[in-house]
Amino acid sequence: MVRWLFVSLLLSIAPAALLAQALVLEGQVRNARTGEPVPFATLGVVGRNIGTVADEQGQYTLRFPGTPTDTLIITSVGFLRTAVAPAALLAGQRAFVLTPQEQALPDVVVERKPVHPALLGRNKPTGDVLWTAGSSGKETVDDEWGWELGTVLTPKRPAYLDAFHVYLATNTYQQLRFRLNLYTLEQGRPGRALLSQDVQLTCTDKQRGWVNVDLSSYGIKLEAQPVVATIQWLQSEKTEPWDKYFSIPVTRQNKHQMVERENSQAIWTISAMQPSLYFSVLEEVEKK
Repeated sequence: MVRWLFVSLLLSIAPAALLAQALVLEGQVRNARTGEPVPFATLGVVGRNIGTVADEQGQYTLRFPGTPTDTLIITSVGFLRTAVAPAALLAGQRAFVLTPQEQALPDVVVERKPVHPALLGRNKPTGDVLWTAGSSGKETVDDEWGWELGTVLTPKRPAYLDAFHVYLATNTYQQLRFRLNLYTLEQGRPGRALLSQDVQLTCTDKQRGWVNVDLSSYGIKLEAQPVVATIQWLQSEKTEPWDKYFSIPVTRQNKHQMVERENSQAIWTISAMQPSLYFSVLEEVEKK
């Protein structure tokens, strides 16, 4: 995939007068109840490729190509989404707050059915092409954060998620941070977010190969119905403007099951491919 290379070339030849019209917003996202920062909150404009992710202290830098004309959406796992009107942005609002979402108490499980190990997804380290994301040639990378890539999965039986795995074929970053997201499948596209806990995975020192996250302590159960699993790019560290990218192998499929979007509020695209990511699960079996 050369999407980011094409974008970089366009930026490099854009007239300086057009770039000068860009509006850069800088501020912080905080918890409405405690006042504490909300780390790695996402900011995006619905249906547009404008967005970013805040850092560990909730600090963000959001770049608009011109005067804001659309509502800005701020989200984070475990919080209600906040909408900010363009007028508020033009008036100088830069501090945003998110309200914690009330968590329903889980149902009491009297008896857990017998389970056996299984895999859900694609566990091959190779593919037909490498799906690449990055910011080569750009001094800034924060406008790339929020990008998501994932796949539609269909558990045959109810299953508990034991671990998550994604394969990085290339990686030139000193540090990469991703968030694991799960969504319902609605009309062939990701719908409602399912996770109430923030599950992250971090790669350091240009780590490549399988990146694994232990999920056994989260108690995440999937029913026997389609679900969408994605990784979302939250943060990266590399000072040089060139040679900044990572890639994931994907293979061609007969059906459209790979999903991708540029940021947390952009439009999803669906492709007849499948990326190298999967879950180790404990699948329920019926008692005989």
